[in-house]
Amino acid sequence: MDLDLGKRIRNAIAAFTGKAYIDEGAVKELVKELQRTLISADVDVHLVLKVTKEIEKQALELEAHKDLAIRERVVKIVYDKLVEILGENYEPKLDNRKILLLGLYGTGKTTTAAKLGKYYKTRGMRVAVVCADTDRPAAYEQLEQLCNQAGLAFYGEKGEKGSEKIVEHALAKFGDYNIIIVDSSGRNALDEGLIDELKRISAVMQPDEKLLVLSADIGQVAGKQAQAFNEGVGVDGIIVTKADGSAKAGGALSAAHTANAKVMFIGTGEHINDFRPYDSKKYVARLLGFPDLEALISKVKEVESEMTADSMKVVEEKLTMKTFLEQLRAAKKMGPLKEVFSMMGAPDVPDEIISQGEDKMKRFEAIINSMTPEERENPELVKSAERIGRIAKGSGTSVADVKELLRQFDIVSKMMHGFKKDRGMRRKIEHMLRRGGGLFKF
Repeated sequence: MDLDLGKRIRNAIAAFTGKAYIDEGAVKELVKELQRTLISADVDVHLVLKVTKEIEKQALELEAHKDLAIRERVVKIVYDKLVEILGENYEPKLDNRKILLLGLYGTGKTTTAAKLGKYYKTRGMRVAVVCADTDRPAAYEQLEQLCNQAGLAFYGEKGEKGSEKIVEHALAKFGDYNIIIVDSSGRNALDEGLIDELKRISAVMQPDEKLLVLSADIGQVAGKQAQAFNEGVGVDGIIVTKADGSAKAGGALSAAHTANAKVMFIGTGEHINDFRPYDSKKYVARLLGFPDLEALISKVKEVESEMTADSMKVVEEKLTMKTFLEQLRAAKKMGPLKEVFSMMGAPDVPDEIISQGEDKMKRFEAIINSMTPEERENPELVKSAERIGRIAKGSGTSVADVKELLRQFDIVSKMMHGFKKDRGMRRKIEHMLRRGGGLFKF
């Protein structure tokens, strides 16, 4: 999520809805703040003025009719207009296709190749990723490592300068795969050499989709790059990366939409799972601080699908530190806690609270890794001051941290034991979670 843009919009709306009385002045004040915010986020000035005038016109009509629900209705108007300028939604089809990724240096194209592959793999597709970037020295190693991390088939040829030859060999190797993704070379700017190379790859590959990877931090330039690539080699869609940390993400998305370039996916973080189809309605909802429960549930399902057999034993056998560690790692796979809180409709949780939660997860994992296999299997052994001191020293934590882990482990262990024996325990757990309890108390 575009945190800077979202926070300013939320503040403007909060100031408007918090007024004791809504009049023409309150509406105009909201519109001015929206104008300042969107322009600072690099959204085209003419587009901003057009949209905010429409917001003002509709809001003033409500005010003139003394609409009792004017606060809620104005927020809905803002929501609808932001969705309008940020483009349409995209729903990927799960069919066989060859995808060629295009883009300049620094856009995150190589990482995106692995993220896109992982997206399709988790939906049951056989995916292969090809390194056809013969220009950047570390491209091969980076993409190979990312593919290994994501469990994707990988192909590349070190030392081969003919990118079209690499693609030709890859197509022969992965003929029975559902999805083939080719990561092409980049440049500092689109030039004739890059256009010629991309055309040669296209001639061999005959891609079903040519997707341009753009970084959110370029703002309005996104529209110009999309037009240039489309004129040079043809573009079927756009992937916007770094949409979580750039104040210009709104500018990039709106510029792409204005240039009639379809945004298909957005990257929202560094984790390989921080990637999803573009949905302008959900994007705007999260900018405004509305919960995205569907995205949260989807993340949970992805984590569950990756959990090992050991971690699943938690619901079948006794809880051990080994399975407990699996649960900690599964929680970390949910992605940055800031992102998770945003999905829950709480995007403005203070950073110091977020960092405390993530720090605690790291300390707990370090402590468990410092235990012996016997101690991880039977945590009851870790009761003596001598063992606790040894584990604290080995993990680089404090005795208090180790005791805190043991205390939290005991709580969870008792919960799981009670859960198996008493179906009514589910209600107690849900009540505790609503009160903010659980493994990590923020």
